[in-house]
Amino acid sequence: MESKLTIKERVIVLIGNALLAYAAYVIVGRQFQITGALQSAWLIAALSMWFLNLLSSPWFVPPRDALATGAAAAVLYWTIDVSQTQSFIGALEVLRWVAFGYVLLLIAVALVALFSLSNDSRSATGAAAARLSAAMGKGELIFTPAVLVSVIGGYQPDFGGISWLVALWVFFVIGRPIEKLFPIWKHFQLETKSMPLEAVGAVIRVDDPNIVRVSLSSTETWQANRLHLAAMADGSQHYVVALFSQVNGAEILGTGLCIAQPQVPFQIKPQTVISTHDEQLTKDFLSKHSGMNGATLVGFVVENSSIGLVRFEVASTSPLAQGGVVFLLMQGRIVFYQILDAETSEESFDRNPRGTHIVMASQIGAYDAALGFEKFSWLPSMNAPVFWAATPQLPAPTFTNREFALANVPETGVAVAAKIDDLINYHTAILGVTGTGKTELALDIVREAVSRDVKVFCVDFTGQYARRLADCSPSFPGPSGGETQEIEQKMRAVDYGAFKAEKERKALDEALDGLRESTEKQVADYLMSHGNLAIFELAEITNTRATLRITEMYLSAIMRWAKENRGKRQVLIVLEEAHTIIPETGGAGFDFDTQGVVNRIGQIALQGRKYGVGLLVLSQRTALVSKTILSQCNTFLTHTLIDQTSLSFLDSVYSSQHARMIPNLGRYEFLAYGKGVRSSRPIILRREFDQAKLDAS
Repeated sequence: MESKLTIKERVIVLIGNALLAYAAYVIVGRQFQITGALQSAWLIAALSMWFLNLLSSPWFVPPRDALATGAAAAVLYWTIDVSQTQSFIGALEVLRWVAFGYVLLLIAVALVALFSLSNDSRSATGAAAARLSAAMGKGELIFTPAVLVSVIGGYQPDFGGISWLVALWVFFVIGRPIEKLFPIWKHFQLETKSMPLEAVGAVIRVDDPNIVRVSLSSTETWQANRLHLAAMADGSQHYVVALFSQVNGAEILGTGLCIAQPQVPFQIKPQTVISTHDEQLTKDFLSKHSGMNGATLVGFVVENSSIGLVRFEVASTSPLAQGGVVFLLMQGRIVFYQILDAETSEESFDRNPRGTHIVMASQIGAYDAALGFEKFSWLPSMNAPVFWAATPQLPAPTFTNREFALANVPETGVAVAAKIDDLINYHTAILGVTGTGKTELALDIVREAVSRDVKVFCVDFTGQYARRLADCSPSFPGPSGGETQEIEQKMRAVDYGAFKAEKERKALDEALDGLRESTEKQVADYLMSHGNLAIFELAEITNTRATLRITEMYLSAIMRWAKENRGKRQVLIVLEEAHTIIPETGGAGFDFDTQGVVNRIGQIALQGRKYGVGLLVLSQRTALVSKTILSQCNTFLTHTLIDQTSLSFLDSVYSSQHARMIPNLGRYEFLAYGKGVRSSRPIILRREFDQAKLDAS
């Protein structure tokens, strides 16, 4: 089998060949200096051939390399002078000019290939010319005539020296001794480092294309990610990385993945498996097949996988967990998947079934530092190896000045960016039960928005925001205590007044008109001020309908200002405990007026994007929040939820597989998806615990 040397090994071969050729040049020619005379031409030709064969085009000569080498060889043949030789002048001249014509023909063919393929990659003429130039452009064909002319013409009458140099050239060209030593040396190292070549098992089944089932004599060597060599029935040999083993009747059955073929075949019988473990060789194989250093083989793809959801079989002792990240190498790109769920399954063998673990992982895409995780448009092949790394080696993401780190992908340390403009323009919902970290996330988004000159208006009836955001120098627009009490009293009067309560309603309308005038002024002053954060609180009010009515007045005032000053300022309205501000009114016992108030707030969600006004909605249950507003949210950041109504709603936001795993999210973990997140697919993110934030709360 032909050796495939690494670039480092090819450089070593080049240096070794050059040193041996120079030694022959010194010994036969009795001179150290390389001149432009005829005696030096063979050494120059030899070095040119080795540079081409070992570094420039070790396996295939493309037209551009054939053109460059042909041009250099044409200059060499044009300048060789054989006029001072004592014998064979005519024959040497013929050989020189025939070789010169050959390289000119090579140049012409290479030019045809280059011009034809540059105009049409499917050109039949270009493809034929490329194949012909590759065949003609081999270094041995181009430079052997130059060596013969130089040696025979330059070393006369020392015919003994000529014989030695010609024999040495044939030895180098045909035998390639230093190149052949490398695989022999690596094979020797492998044999001396590994266990004796004793069979550890026999191949009993091959699952196309690359899964091997082995009947083991013991499990001592068949440990996960250890290297073995299997000789197949057809005579081929493959390196096999062990995955897992199990008892099958009276046998111990091992499962492994074929990942490479040895450069030099081992002397073992067909269908025999031997242990050839070498740590460095195993790491090299896994790095090549995974595209990442430090990767661990954890399983292989099984049936019923799709582009968005891959299913793979793993050992019961695998280091994986829900939310963890695995990856595959497909079409030269590393594609990442996030574990959503796992299930037990059963695999049938001849005598008894074996229980397996089948993991389901959702594609999050191929990673790019500038673009984040991008969707990969195809699915892996059957039995494709699946890898895991404790610390994947990924470049740090780059953010624009309108992006910030939202949270990290678990087990990777890679931060996913949030786009502040899209969070605002397309509305955002943060969902989750109490204690899962949604307020902490909202506070961080508020800080990022404020720092980017966004006007943030927080509606907070919990009292947390004023204390937690005190360092942002917030203002506190809102009605005075007397005004809120007056509105609350007049609304009670309407409730308990006479039939239709016309007098009480008129008094309430007059009070609201008076409050609306001061509201418009407060909102305008805030939006035109230098401060970017306002916190709206109604701590003294107890009437829910009054709370809604007053809140709606301030939000409507913001909307009117935005319409009149279109595009002048970007505004983010944060609704903490949104179910108290924008409740789902249908069938909930709310009166006609209250439903109208909620509908007016809903108009902000429907029309706000036109005027630069966005919503950030926080709630514990989707069932309690107006669906008119939730349906307008394009970005969802979902922490743990357990009620079925919320999970059913989120089926349409994510997928049924993602929705099923939401109840199992850990604290500070959330599922993110939408235009505001720099990921083309839903992704599980985790925020690290911050003691300082806990102390502040």
